[in-house]
Amino acid sequence: MEKIHRGDGFAIIEKDGEYQISWAQGPYNEPVFYPISKQNMDKAFKSNQDAHEVMIYAETGHWPSGVDEEVEIKKAFVQKFPELLLKVPENQDLFTKSELDELLPLAKQSLQESDD
Repeated sequence: MEKIHRGDGFAIIEKDGEYQISWAQGPYNEPVFYPISKQNMDKAFKSNQDAHEVMIYAETGHWPSGVDEEVEIKKAFVQKFPELLLKVPENQDLFTKSELDELLPLAKQSLQESDD
């Protein structure tokens, strides 16, 4: 089931554990859609400034200069040690569903290797 969360100048569509941010763009105000993580969805609703930063990140893949990159550092660390996705399930909120589809098999493999 699809759920739409409305913000100031944007909307976030939640469907099957995946999130997309959308807003009108261009000369004809056509809607654009970008995948985002649950953590970025939460950030987008904190303030207009946070929403703007999430929109820039969704569109470019880079945070605007001056934005705290702690989340990106944490994501990079978890990607190096994917077993942390299973040992600390809250880490899964950092990633989109498609990113998790790639990382979770690696996490399971890493845990199996450490158990052997």
